[in-house]
Amino acid sequence: MSDKYTVQKLIEQYGEENDFTGGASSIAIKQAEELTDTQFPAAYRWFIERYGSGGVLGIDIIGIGKNNTYGVSKITKQLREQFDLLNNLIVIEDCDEFYYCLNTDDSKVYFWDNIDGMGEIVALDFFSFLEERIRDMSEN
Repeated sequence: MSDKYTVQKLIEQYGEENDFTGGASSIAIKQAEELTDTQFPAAYRWFIERYGSGGVLGIDIIGIGKNNTYGVSKITKQLREQFDLLNNLIVIEDCDEFYYCLNTDDSKVYFWDNIDGMGEIVALDFFSFLEERIRDMSEN
């Protein structure tokens, strides 16, 4: 399992100016949770508090953007309405043809697409997911 310190070091190593929107307040996070009718796992909550939304090396983690734009809530609600995304999943990365979703019940990250629905587990937690994505992208 990864941790926030490993993720933070990788972000510092590969990050550039304006890669992230900036941290969100606990009030904004609570609002995003209410909009998705979920409670975010601690690791994802930490990411939003520290970085808001964004990423490095072409990775774009959906969170809360500038002026409290609730990207995570918007895309999650949209996929729930259009494609029956399960209520315990929130969308954390949109890869055009598929999505990475965080399960708010078990904190695991899943592959999901609008045809087959929830697929395989890609990481046991958000930190492991983000660390693996950054390391993979740094090698390509």
